[in-house]
Amino acid sequence: MSKALSATLCAIHPDRPAAARCPSCRQFYCAECITEHEGKLTCASCLSRKAESGKSGKAGVAAGLAPIFQIVVAVVVCWLTFYFFAQLLSDMPDEFHDGTIWE
Repeated sequence: MSKALSATLCAIHPDRPAAARCPSCRQFYCAECITEHEGKLTCASCLSRKAESGKSGKAGVAAGLAPIFQIVVAVVVCWLTFYFFAQLLSDMPDEFHDGTIWE
């Protein structure tokens, strides 16, 4: 069973009562040690880890090119589907198109 927030102390300042719990590291922090970032309360160490992991340039470029690559693949797949369907229709004999094959 977890302790009530009022009964916990800050992980950095043990003489201060905790104001919130960091959702990443699950430790309690006082109001001075915790900050709001993107709508969530986060401790400084988790925020700096998140900032460091977001600085990799390759991940940002790859993430930006992914939607473009997906669109190109979708267009190619659609084009090939219609191309081969048209080839199938054009390979059918003329009698089939005229309706004389059914007589």
